[in-house]
Amino acid sequence: MKIIYLLVVALILLAGCSPKVQVITLRGSNVKPTTEGLVLDNDTLTLQYSFASERGQMKVSITNKLNQPLYIDWKRSSLIFGQEKVDYWSDVANVQLSSYGGYRSRYSITTSGTIAKEDQVSFIPPRTRLYKQQFVVVPRGALALSGTPDIMPEKSLWRPEQKKPVMVDIFSYSAEKSPLTFRNYLTLSTDKDFKNEFYIDTQFWASNVQVMPLYQLTGPVRQYDGSYSSLLPFKQPDGFYVPVPAQ
Repeated sequence: MKIIYLLVVALILLAGCSPKVQVITLRGSNVKPTTEGLVLDNDTLTLQYSFASERGQMKVSITNKLNQPLYIDWKRSSLIFGQEKVDYWSDVANVQLSSYGGYRSRYSITTSGTIAKEDQVSFIPPRTRLYKQQFVVVPRGALALSGTPDIMPEKSLWRPEQKKPVMVDIFSYSAEKSPLTFRNYLTLSTDKDFKNEFYIDTQFWASNVQVMPLYQLTGPVRQYDGSYSSLLPFKQPDGFYVPVPAQ
């Protein structure tokens, strides 16, 4: 019983010095927020973005709605921050080698391996979906926030019996003043020679940033039996979170 009491006290003290996180909600120039993420939908395709993760692992899905193939040229597609682009495809191959040598044959070593190279152009058959997961939006650090936040009291999610609310800072931004903007540029075609190519250029920005204690987002959460669970799944498809470095 004493051990359980000490554990609860330790968790309470730990929550008092809980690190902060920024919960970032994104919006886009030609996509709409849905329960599945940020979506562009037309007669040709459905393009869906989901970022629900730590630091914003960008998941892209493209559904071909046509009765003919659709092609994507990854060499001419990029993720763009400011004027700097990060290419989806480069003319390099990944090599994986393995070496084998017998216990008695110290100088007799056999090496084998595979060479893998991603396709420059992806082929999407009619009425099928392609997935791509390659980039992290904020690979390090946290956003530098400007402006005066609104302060919103929230009920503690990790300790429901706690009467004192958790204070959350909420920053709102337009596309022009956002602390985070980036673009995703895709080159597509309805023919393999790209004679009928077209482009989708989506600008994203952080429209809302909430700063809160880490445990308000991820737990630990007290269960009805008095036990605690932690690391609640982050399920906001149009957003992600980043840890705030300790000052």
